[in-house]
Order: sequence, then structure tokens, then C-alpha cells
Amino acid sequence: MSKENLGSKERAMEFERFIVSEYLKYGSVDEIFRVNRDRALGVSYPGVFHILKRWGVVRALGRNNTPLTESVEFLVRKIEDGIPLETLYRTMPPSFRPTMATLHTIYRWAKVAVKTEFKKREMRRFGTALVVSPQDNPYTILLGRDVSPPRLDIGKPYGAISLPMGFSKKDEGVKAVVRVLQQEVFSGKLLESPDNFRIMSQEIAGEPEPFMFLDIADVRVAVYHLDLPSSLSGLENFSSFKLRDFRYAWVDEIVEMPKHGSLLRHGIEEISRGYLEHLENLSAVERSQEPIYMDSIFNQKLAILVAQEEAA
Repeated sequence: MSKENLGSKERAMEFERFIVSEYLKYGSVDEIFRVNRDRALGVSYPGVFHILKRWGVVRALGRNNTPLTESVEFLVRKIEDGIPLETLYRTMPPSFRPTMATLHTIYRWAKVAVKTEFKKREMRRFGTALVVSPQDNPYTILLGRDVSPPRLDIGKPYGAISLPMGFSKKDEGVKAVVRVLQQEVFSGKLLESPDNFRIMSQEIAGEPEPFMFLDIADVRVAVYHLDLPSSLSGLENFSSFKLRDFRYAWVDEIVEMPKHGSLLRHGIEEISRGYLEHLENLSAVERSQEPIYMDSIFNQKLAILVAQEEAA
């Protein structure tokens, strides 16, 4: 192969790597073109999709809102932090025009909306979370700090401590696991070599079965445990555009974090408790193979809010 052809092939590979990295960073093809609107990308929409397919990228899912999550987004800070409306009102800038009477009316109607939607609540969306451990220490799991855009409706403030997790379709299994590995654990590995990543992710994921299901708002999260070999368990192997500051933490330490003021993404404490129960089941003489089902603390607080509204 001539030097010209070799150089052309390398440039094409670098361009495709750039497109894939932009997709991992922004999560949609539309966003790639929006962010790069001031430069000629030299590729069409179908061309980007072909690149993603060629690299084995499991595409992200849309984040459709529902009446429940829209209502929850309004109430979440008050529920979680116990902030009175008057206090919130005083923190608003001078340009904030609604009166206190208007805010109370909005709050009252929002509670009615939450009550209505909570009663007919269905799991309309699905998610996948990964509990990642070194093979030689299952009692420590991988955490990162979430720096992706905040989503208060699903309990994801900016900078929260999080497990690798994201939206998925129902019963996607290994496809959902690989999507999270690509986006939140091994983004750098994918960009280095899609072929090597494909082999690596297949070996790690195997034929995964969730050990737990957790309901957060109207999202049912399937939780999987993955063991990493020593060659991949070092922190230097992890990279993501969504998670930073990777570290391992003892599971029982995570359970106690909220008591010490740590900012955890909704569901992390409950998943940690469920994982401890899972480890206990594995060590029991009669092992339970059934997945654990749990309602999040957030949903429990919503249920209390609904009950208080009914009693009022």
C-alpha cells in the first residue's frame, strides 16, 4: 500500500473516531450537527449513522417526558430538600415575576397532577445500571461523578455521585449493558479500537441477568453486576464524557453516604443495599436466583405526598 493510501486511510479513521467521540459526548446525531454547525463536517446524516454502525456503537435512546416526570421536576427540590415555597421565592432574581399566590396555586395543582399520575403509574421508561467490581473484591464497586446535563425529574443533579447507568429499552439485556459500557465506563477503549472493544465487552457482559429492579419515578432500572479482570480493573482504564473522577468505594460506605451529606444520584443508595442483599443470597446455602424488586426512596416520598394530599 502506498504512503498516500495509508495516509488517506489513517485520516479517514481519525475522522470517524472524531464523529464517534462527538456522539458519545453529545448523545445524538442532531446534536453533533448543531454543535458543529459553524464547520463543514463533510458527512451527511446517513453517513454519521453508517459510521456509528461500523464502529458498533449502541445508539442512545430519546428522553421523552411524561406528565408524571414533568410534575415531579417541579416538586423534586421541595420534596427532597424540604424547602418552603416562601424560601424558594426569596431566592429568585428580581426578574422572576410570579406572585406568591400564583406559586401556591401552581404547587397545589402540581400535587394534584402527581397524585393522579402516581395512581395510574406504569413503567413507561426503562433504564440500566451497572455495579462494576474487580474480580478479587466484589464488595467494592465503581463510582463516578456525573457531569452530564442535570435531569431533576429522575433525580440526577449535576455533579452527583453515580453508578454507570442510562436509559434502555425493555428486556434489551446485553445490548443495554454494552451501551452503558460504551458511554459511561470504557469510552476511551471504544475510541482506541472498536474491534477490541467488541471482544472485550462481550467477555465482560457474557449473558447478563439483572440481580435487581429499581423503580425511580416512572423508570424501571435493571441492575447488573459485572466482574472485571485485573487487566481492566485499574482506574486508568475508565473514561467517559458523562462520568469523571472514577473511584472504587465499599458498598456499605455508599449506603452511609447520604448521612454525611454526599450528593448521590437517586437510586444509588437503594442499589447498594440491594447489591449487599444479593451478595448475602449468593453466600447462603440455599441461593435465591430471583431478582430483587425495590421502590426507590424518591418514589416512597412521592407516595407519602399523595397520601398527605388525600388526607388534606
